Amino acid sequence: MISEHTATTFAAAISWIIAGLFLTVALVIAYVIPFHAQDALTFGEWSELISQNWHFHYPTVTGQEYGRPLVYVLQGWLWGLIGVDDSSGRILGLGFALLLMLSLVWLVRQQRDWGTLAGLLAMLALLATPVFAFQMVAGLTDVPVAAFVALTGALVWGRGPSARRACFVGAAAALAMLAKPSALLALVGLALAQLLVSESWGAKLLYCVAPICAGVAGGLAYDFTQARYVHQGLRTFLQSGVNTDYYRTLADEARRYALFDGNWFGDALRVAAFFALLYAVLRLAGVTHRLAVLVGVPVALLASWLGPWYAAHQDRVTVGSLHSVGAAAAAFGTAAFLLIGLFALQEAVPARLELARFGIWTLPTAVAWAVYGAYDARLLAPAWPPLIALIVLAALPAASAFARRGPVVVALPFALFAILVASNVYNLDGLHKSGWDQLRRTDDWLDRSKTRAIVLPALSRALAVVKPAMRPGDSMTSPEGAFRFFYPGHVAQSFPNRCEDLQPFRVFVLATDEGSRRYMEDFLHVSGEPPFWAACASPHLTQLSDGSEGYAVFRVGT
Repeated sequence: MISEHTATTFAAAISWIIAGLFLTVALVIAYVIPFHAQDALTFGEWSELISQNWHFHYPTVTGQEYGRPLVYVLQGWLWGLIGVDDSSGRILGLGFALLLMLSLVWLVRQQRDWGTLAGLLAMLALLATPVFAFQMVAGLTDVPVAAFVALTGALVWGRGPSARRACFVGAAAALAMLAKPSALLALVGLALAQLLVSESWGAKLLYCVAPICAGVAGGLAYDFTQARYVHQGLRTFLQSGVNTDYYRTLADEARRYALFDGNWFGDALRVAAFFALLYAVLRLAGVTHRLAVLVGVPVALLASWLGPWYAAHQDRVTVGSLHSVGAAAAAFGTAAFLLIGLFALQEAVPARLELARFGIWTLPTAVAWAVYGAYDARLLAPAWPPLIALIVLAALPAASAFARRGPVVVALPFALFAILVASNVYNLDGLHKSGWDQLRRTDDWLDRSKTRAIVLPALSRALAVVKPAMRPGDSMTSPEGAFRFFYPGHVAQSFPNRCEDLQPFRVFVLATDEGSRRYMEDFLHVSGEPPFWAACASPHLTQLSDGSEGYAVFRVGT
């Protein structure tokens, strides 16, 4: 027992040191790199307007922003107090990322044998996930909604009845709804999962299900009032930004890849993710733990190649766990680690009931993501807490078997996990190695124009062209919502259908990327090419940039 405690302490030291270093680097990136995610800039206009006027409603703000008040209103209040600053907004986002990490640790470790080890695995799994690294300081609402869904789950999971805790559960659920409407299905799944709690029906309905439902009801009440304000139905308001012909087409095209590739948490966790799902299904079907490991590990290893191969339409062999030597090493190393779960003690083996509860919690969000949001992995964020918890529970028997053999033995897998987390630093804020190389070559990291040019080269050049053409009080139109951040209250974000639509504006910026051209031609049936718009006679357009770098800038009128 002393050896096991020492081993767990040693694993904790490795995990918290690498987590601290990772978060420190994220803090530096949050401070020196400005906002560059398109939605962060688009929705950030609302925060700027709030900071200037301390009102809630504005003519240029749409229903999509009103559905996400927690982040952008809080950011607006912060900016109203200290001034508009990208760094403070991004550090606020890092706070939500920290809340998600700590809530996940709390969720999987409470009232469990080997709970400390489970918490460490959850922390490392999250920090090794590329999509989390992309989003943790991006200024979007995916990490905040995952954080409050995780907090709600941690408050209600594995705890006895308590009126005080029920109040906290309701508050956390309401905050999740205010973070992003996609919290709804995750909270519904969480509430359904509580029906399997081994308490009396009165206790679990009153202290578990009812508080979640109260929080959801509070969030829906807010959504209903804002839906009426923007003259939309509640369902349309809740699905804003995902349920249009364009996004349905994207989801249809991406669904096969999204479901079978298995890259939901990155290459490093592909085998672990496949194994967790297979292990849960086998256990719920009545298979013993050891047989589930014996069957699940080789099948998951095969799936880590076969799934991506099928997702890529069988056109190449070097995909998934075989796309590189490093990926193959990670896949076989993960499989070997998971096989050690055969030698775990019974107290480290997850109960079928708990696996079922996490599965029920995951299912509504996962289905909705597959139908509506398969084109973007970050939209799965409300399901991250239960999915990562399933991965942790499936891996915990193996981790405990290592820990039983002392600190030297447990150091091996945790050192390898630390390497995976360290390599994920390149994915912070979507910089990748090329962005890091440019940042290292930048002589002044605090010069926003230089750091913005690293992450938004095309937009930075377009802004330089737009600035002399825009006079005080002028307005512009563009399908690119990022311009709203730089000219709050003076940008109409829309696609024009004809030349006459441009009459009220001083500047028109046409987005020339493939997606924008495709949308204009396939859905609006109008040309997305700059020469078409340059030929407009009423109003007359003067072309200021050719669009080869992503944006064609036009001055409208004389």
